[in-house]
Amino acid sequence: MQRSASLFVLAVAAAPSLALASTTTDVVSEIAGLFYIIVGLAVVAAFLMMGAGTIMWIVRLGTDNTYRNDAIHIMEWSVATLFTLILVLGVVEFIQSHTSTTLYILSIAIVLFLVWVIMTSGILTGGGGEEEHE
Repeated sequence: MQRSASLFVLAVAAAPSLALASTTTDVVSEIAGLFYIIVGLAVVAAFLMMGAGTIMWIVRLGTDNTYRNDAIHIMEWSVATLFTLILVLGVVEFIQSHTSTTLYILSIAIVLFLVWVIMTSGILTGGGGEEEHE
């Protein structure tokens, strides 16, 4: 029941795109719009973390270094988060501006992955196990 409900939600979410006979570029743009909202919220959270870490570091200036190291640790994580989000936004911009090239590269990667899975799983060799002969 749970699986059919999730498939129904997915079908309803995809219905407008399918009914309008959207192209791949339109679907990618719709997904990217939602992605920009999520990344924007994450950027705001990273800036708030940076501000909180800075305030913690200033408030704990006269204390032991171990207390200030917590604030520095928070600031390090916020800088790492911001750096990662900037890289992700760059990848999204590349995908939006070069959709057909990206889909071509992705399809080649999927085919190569499937070939690797088939070759390493032993499907072609009949299971890979040898029988004992008396």
